[in-house]
Amino acid sequence: MTNRLQTHGVLITFRRPEALDLHLARLESQTMRLTSLLVVDNDNDPTTTKQIIDRYPGAADEILYLGVDDNPGPAGGIAAGIDAVLDLRANDDWLVLLDDDDPPRTDDTLEVLAGAAEELSTSHTGVGGVGLWGARLQRNGRLRSATGIDPEEVIYLPGSAIPHYHIGTLREAGGPDPTLFFGFDDLDLGLAFERVNASLWSGGFARELGLSAMVDNRTVSPSVSDATWRRYYSLRNLVIILRRNRRTSGAFAMSFLAGIAKPLLNLPFSPRLALQNLRLNIVALRDGWRGETGKSLDPVDLPGWVR
Repeated sequence: MTNRLQTHGVLITFRRPEALDLHLARLESQTMRLTSLLVVDNDNDPTTTKQIIDRYPGAADEILYLGVDDNPGPAGGIAAGIDAVLDLRANDDWLVLLDDDDPPRTDDTLEVLAGAAEELSTSHTGVGGVGLWGARLQRNGRLRSATGIDPEEVIYLPGSAIPHYHIGTLREAGGPDPTLFFGFDDLDLGLAFERVNASLWSGGFARELGLSAMVDNRTVSPSVSDATWRRYYSLRNLVIILRRNRRTSGAFAMSFLAGIAKPLLNLPFSPRLALQNLRLNIVALRDGWRGETGKSLDPVDLPGWVR
């Protein structure tokens, strides 16, 4: 199918060759081909990554490679990819953010989203982006998924939503902070769009495209699980982003509820896990309230109690 929009994919990958292979195969099977695809390799391994890319010449009309040193995380890779695309593409084009382990679920995913972007841009002013699904930011700092089957305005388009961003608006808003490393870079981007009075939209396609679990009956689990580096970055970054965007009450609420209260409530039931989570959360909250970004906890070199 001929592209109705000029769409430029940015696909972030890091040491997941099987996931990258599957993702490129899914892109090649799409009913609407990307105008261009930039594969951002956070491991900077051109030999391995290009061998995979070469298997799927039909993944886009043009395929480019960008190697990034020292694994800057999804946030750093996304920022580098956005910068590269903005240097080359026109304001009326669209940028599509892709994560290697979140490929399109159906062969017409890109076509459906391109159609939604065109329709919403025609019927509303200031549309900056659209995804399969999204979420609103509540006053307590939590994200609540849009659950309808009709388009809804949101503030957050996650990687699994295959978000499409209007390049002219993205150029005005700016990309996510690359020093966040991992976690909530998509919320950081959404709030940047809010600052320039641009709207993001959930297309309402989650259920029909196999993502109903993302929007149906999503509740906060009262129990604790393993303390992980992902948990550290997510909590740290959420506090940083909320404070930067004058959501201080939300930062306080999430610090107490997710960071302190939840592990304390689990002490009688899972004392080892609760104490590990409490210890990790305190470090994350300390760094978050200080505004310390970067790869402060390296996933490759972790304490024994962090997975």
